[in-house]
Amino acid sequence: MTYLINKLFPRINNLTKRQKLMFRLLLLSVSMILFGAYFKINGKPNTDLILGSAMVIHVISIIGLVSKWAKYRTVSEF
Repeated sequence: MTYLINKLFPRINNLTKRQKLMFRLLLLSVSMILFGAYFKINGKPNTDLILGSAMVIHVISIIGLVSKWAKYRTVSEF
C-alpha cells in the first residue's frame, strides 16, 4: 500500500511520518464513506454509524494535516 501511495502521490515523500499517518487516515475515511454510501443505497441497517464515524475520521485527519503538530519531525526522523 505504501508503494502505491508513493507512486500515486510523489510529493508524499516530503511529508513527515505524522503527516503520512494523517494522509492514510484521510484515505481510510474516504473509503469508509464510499462503502457507507453503497450500503445505505442497498438499505442495510446501521449504515449511519459507518457514515458518521467516517465523517469524524475525515475531520480528524484534515485537522491533523493542517495542524503544526504534524509538521514537527519525530525523534526517529532525525
